[in-house]
Amino acid sequence: MPMLLEVKPDQPEEIIDTQQDQVIAPMGEQKDDDKVGVTKENVISLRDYCRQIPVIDVHTTCGEAASLLNQDQEYPCIVLCADHMQPLGLLMRETLYRMLNGRFAADLFYRKPVVHVADSSPVIVDVHAEATAIIDIALARSEQYFYDCLIVTEEDRLLGVLTMRDVMSLSRKLQHVASEERVHIITQSRQEITRINDSVTKLVQAARKAGQEASQIMQLSERGASSLNQVDASYNRVYQHMEGQQKHADDMLRSIDMGSGMARSIRSLADQSGLLAMNASIEAAHAGEYGRGFQVVAGEIRALAKQTREVAGNMSSLLDDIGGLTRQTVELVRASSAEIDNSSVHVNEGGAAFKQLNTAVAGMSHIAADIAMEGNTAGELAGHIRERLQDMVQADD
Repeated sequence: MPMLLEVKPDQPEEIIDTQQDQVIAPMGEQKDDDKVGVTKENVISLRDYCRQIPVIDVHTTCGEAASLLNQDQEYPCIVLCADHMQPLGLLMRETLYRMLNGRFAADLFYRKPVVHVADSSPVIVDVHAEATAIIDIALARSEQYFYDCLIVTEEDRLLGVLTMRDVMSLSRKLQHVASEERVHIITQSRQEITRINDSVTKLVQAARKAGQEASQIMQLSERGASSLNQVDASYNRVYQHMEGQQKHADDMLRSIDMGSGMARSIRSLADQSGLLAMNASIEAAHAGEYGRGFQVVAGEIRALAKQTREVAGNMSSLLDDIGGLTRQTVELVRASSAEIDNSSVHVNEGGAAFKQLNTAVAGMSHIAADIAMEGNTAGELAGHIRERLQDMVQADD
């Protein structure tokens, strides 16, 4: 009878654990793919669990099949195959022995072809199928066929069989892989939570610092607004003083104008006095010896009128000069007043800007306080999650 490869004995648990360690590297020495939590399930190959068993054809009798099984007690079953190693049926060792151990079983079944007694609908799985799917198929069978072997094929050709012990070993290995992956994910999650906690702590510190800086900015803003208010008050006082000066200058201009009028009147009177003195001199000359004294008086009056005319002219020129300077002063006062008005507008705008800045900084301070509060809550939650993850890792250990 054709045989497949050498029989593979059951694997001790120590060997299974060793292979599991080879599939899943230690947490501190994992490769890049494992570091991101990727478990390559195709590392778990059904080839490592397949048992090699005898293969018979459709003409093999039950007695011949029993002889094959008697040659090696490790064979759990026999597989009935077609010419191209395509499985047609399965005959378990216990089923064949139970059938041949009856009172007349040897006469009834010994020479009977196995094809009549073999299970014609065995469970056949592909070697590339997912291990979890194969385990589900094996566990979903009825109690009658629960302990029958599973036939493993590759491209529809027989590769070997899996016993329920092999299926349990495969399940155990998957559980070990899942546990390792779970521990790895939990460890990574704990590390991520730690980083999140650190980031939240930094955020809280930054928010507190921002709140402190916002308070300082608010204090500076209030000081600036107070200074601008003082400047505005000073501008108002200067403006009031300038208004008073402008009024005084206007009064001075009016007085100067009055003085100029009086100077012109004095000059006019001096001119009239000079004419009168001249007329008096002429009349005194006509009087001869009697008018000589009066002529002397008339000469003095004419000289006084001349001096008065010169003084009035000088006073008028001086008053004109004073009036010009006063008018220039008035214009400068008006220009200064206009400049103060413009500056006062800018000061008011600056004060309004400081108020807006103060309001904005106050809002930022409240936001920073809220961020700090929420950050503290998030930090406490992250710490709680990290502790729970640590407990989970210790529980798995």
